[in-house]
Amino acid sequence: MGDFDLFGTLDTLIDAWCERRALRQLHYLLRVYPGIFAHTDQKFELLDALKDVKGLCRDHLTAEEKRKVQQAHDFLEERLRG
Repeated sequence: MGDFDLFGTLDTLIDAWCERRALRQLHYLLRVYPGIFAHTDQKFELLDALKDVKGLCRDHLTAEEKRKVQQAHDFLEERLRG
């Protein structure tokens, strides 16, 4: 996952959710992103938002979106906890 583009992936997800007016997913992610991630606690807030999307919106995600959310979550978690 060294070449993974976290912010590009999040932008792609947001664009798709805006197109189909997926307000639930947007609600969880837009409360923290886009933002300035200068501090670790801000990055953990983004990780929590991704967990919320994964857990609370899974029935409203396409297979591709589930994959992208999981990739973004895993990438960020690896950076924060690894």
